[in-house]
Amino acid sequence: MTPRPMRLDETTRVREIYAHCHPDQPPRPDGWYVAYPTLVLTDDEAGVIGFTSGSVSPGLTGTMTLYGNGLCVLPMYRKRGGGWRLAEARLALGRAVGATTFIGITEASNAAMIRIFERQGLHACQRLPGYFGTEAGLVWAGSL
Repeated sequence: MTPRPMRLDETTRVREIYAHCHPDQPPRPDGWYVAYPTLVLTDDEAGVIGFTSGSVSPGLTGTMTLYGNGLCVLPMYRKRGGGWRLAEARLALGRAVGATTFIGITEASNAAMIRIFERQGLHACQRLPGYFGTEAGLVWAGSL
């Protein structure tokens, strides 16, 4: 399981994974996954089993910031290190284009993503009540 850039013909599969992992969230348009660099995680037999995306923007101080736009792995493929590989590949992509900081948001109950953010040396810096409908979001940030 090695992350790689998404191919255009994989957009539908990535949308399906997003819908499966976030059934209460509105679907993202196909263009979302093309406009924001998307990396996919594949399994030899199942094909695409997860993805992550991010965007890089200049900050107010002239630095570049990588914004995490999502990270999903199908439940039957979790706990095998795929989420970690995707998260690390997303940070590497940000570094490669000059980002020096990261900002991401996850559900307050998402223990797996919280462990990944902590392992990457990121810090929870804000709680956003109701960000994910009835659930709070946690904003994570740190240096790359």
